[in-house]
Amino acid sequence: MINPDAWMAVLLPRLQQAFGSRLQYLGLQGSYRRGEARETSDIDVVVLLDRVALEDLDTYRVMVRAMPEGQKACGFISGIAELLHWPRHELFAFQQDTVDYFGTLSTFLPVLTERDAAESVRVGASALIHMLTHSYLYADAETRFQMLQESYKTAFFVMRSQHHIASGVFCRSKRELLSRLAGTEKEIIAAGCDLPDWLTAHTEKEAYAMLLRWCRDVLSGCGLCVSA
Repeated sequence: MINPDAWMAVLLPRLQQAFGSRLQYLGLQGSYRRGEARETSDIDVVVLLDRVALEDLDTYRVMVRAMPEGQKACGFISGIAELLHWPRHELFAFQQDTVDYFGTLSTFLPVLTERDAAESVRVGASALIHMLTHSYLYADAETRFQMLQESYKTAFFVMRSQHHIASGVFCRSKRELLSRLAGTEKEIIAAGCDLPDWLTAHTEKEAYAMLLRWCRDVLSGCGLCVSA
């Protein structure tokens, strides 16, 4: 397993040597940020430069590949101008899910509001409906299962933002969110934690039906997270 703090401590001076004052920010998000990483998990790094040219991507690719377990590196790299104009509904969860290692992410973002959070929930729920119906109709059995797993993974991010709107609390992990939910919402997150295990007691059709019903309730304004 990667020690994320130690890994980032190695990466930061390498970035500074390569990019100098052009390096504006370094952060961590994803499963290592949430304390949910497994042996096979990627390490999701956020890097902001003053601007990003293709040559900068070449430099960065070589750098991260040379890191310990560098094949697991992924994440987001951007110039500060494009991030400032990024769709605001995507920036809400992006900001909340990122921990600073160099610089402060909020200084490079517009001021985000609950309206942006609500839009992220609506966009996420609608994308899930499309993904679920498309895979149910057109995918073969193997692909359908993979897309169902991805849908339940995505549902966590949508529900986390939804719970934040309802409660003012932004849960850092699935475990924390589970402790605050009841009913269908809790069942969805529990299923997403280990879908193969959940499917030993339920059918694939039930998995599709439960998540589709919740997404439709969200879009109609009925899908409020219920705290335990």
